Amino acid sequence: MAEYDGLARDLVRVVAQNGLQAPLRICEAVVASHLADGAAVTLISDPDRQEPICATDEIATRLDELQFSLAEGPCLDAHTSGRPVLVADITDPADTRWPGFAEGARGTRARALYALPMRIGGARLGVLDLYRLEHGPLSRGGLTMALRAADAATWAVLNPGAGGRQAPPGVLEDLIGAGLARAEVHQATGMVAVQLGVPVGAALARLRAHAFAHGRPLADVAHDVVTRRLRLDSTDDPPGDDRNLPGGPDAPSGR
Repeated sequence: MAEYDGLARDLVRVVAQNGLQAPLRICEAVVASHLADGAAVTLISDPDRQEPICATDEIATRLDELQFSLAEGPCLDAHTSGRPVLVADITDPADTRWPGFAEGARGTRARALYALPMRIGGARLGVLDLYRLEHGPLSRGGLTMALRAADAATWAVLNPGAGGRQAPPGVLEDLIGAGLARAEVHQATGMVAVQLGVPVGAALARLRAHAFAHGRPLADVAHDVVTRRLRLDSTDDPPGDDRNLPGGPDAPSGR
């Protein structure tokens, strides 16, 4: 996957800076890496409620419009199933999954389409759509990076107000990939950010620091925050510096 090392760094940088243009910059980074020739991000609540967020070019825009107009296509299937839908050859007559969309897509120069779901936990937010001008499947490394780009787009969409604030080193590398699938960690991060009045990246760093200091899995700490068994202080985080609410793991027993 070394061929996409530059893209991995670009995704981390874009998410760290964030801001309202982050989804488009993620798409542009994917194109610049030659993983795809075009990309688009679309938010979806149901087939009749799709909100295009950004697209790198007219072909990506057209593919998105076709799927909305016809209520069919790889984008909608990826959103519904929560799994990637990879079409190596949109002109293949043997592929009869989306006849109307396939006919319209053949009118563009796109020849391969890859739809990556944007989700966090069980919540499905939308899809990152990629296309290529030549037929062919994604390589294993290409699929891995496409999924990371979808995770980055998810983070950017969920945190549009964090623009210009640098997240702590190491946090975003963990987020892009498996971290974003942990809904409870994300929920706990938001709660800590509100409680302490800090950026989301700093809140996640606080959770990580507490988990490390106490030798606990991050998911367990997040669960205690979400269930209000644990509340982090605004001070630094040496062991014993956090308030544990009644019923928390360190709360006095015998009541």
